[in-house]
Amino acid sequence: MEVLEIKPVRNKEIIAYLVKFSNIKSKSNANVNLIEFLSKRNVKFATINLENENLRSFNKSSLAKILEKYRIPYYTVDIPEYAMGYLMAEILEKEDQVNDLTEEYLSMSDKKSIKGLNLKSWIEVLKDEIDDKKLILQLKLRPEWIVKKILDIIRPTKTNKITFVHFAQDNIFNKTMTLLKDLDIEVKVYDQKKEDFAQYLIKSEEVIDQWKY
Repeated sequence: MEVLEIKPVRNKEIIAYLVKFSNIKSKSNANVNLIEFLSKRNVKFATINLENENLRSFNKSSLAKILEKYRIPYYTVDIPEYAMGYLMAEILEKEDQVNDLTEEYLSMSDKKSIKGLNLKSWIEVLKDEIDDKKLILQLKLRPEWIVKKILDIIRPTKTNKITFVHFAQDNIFNKTMTLLKDLDIEVKVYDQKKEDFAQYLIKSEEVIDQWKY
């Protein structure tokens, strides 16, 4: 069983090009721009966070075909099922508890009694705990695991300079970018409004917003 441990890769020059997965899927000229990009850079590999999309379906997509055309191996990266399962078990347990308490509350004849008010308050507390755990899972642990998986791909590579492309889901795009930057990885962001990847290196957290779509 893997341990979530993020350590920087030493003695390698790493460049990461980040792409919002939704941009490639939703914009008609996205693949044209991507072809133009791939024809000019020595991309070692691509990583993709599919989240809920089926891998078999993705393998048939135009993006997969482009990567195959340029002989760029691609890897799906995500939080492992066992790590996801552990947290989801806690969430589901609390959701079952909420359902039971809600059923009890709805069956009460006097919902404004002390017992009724306390029960309603406890239900709200549990709901907040569930929301917090879901946020931790989706917005903290998922990107951390994704970056860990990317590093696992990079680490055994013998070349000293590595350029790769990562296709990230919108909701964890900025978090993934921040984690990579914290590891001294040079991060460049795909700007679909231009013909190519933006050539600006993001230097600080203050300028992240200008890259939002």
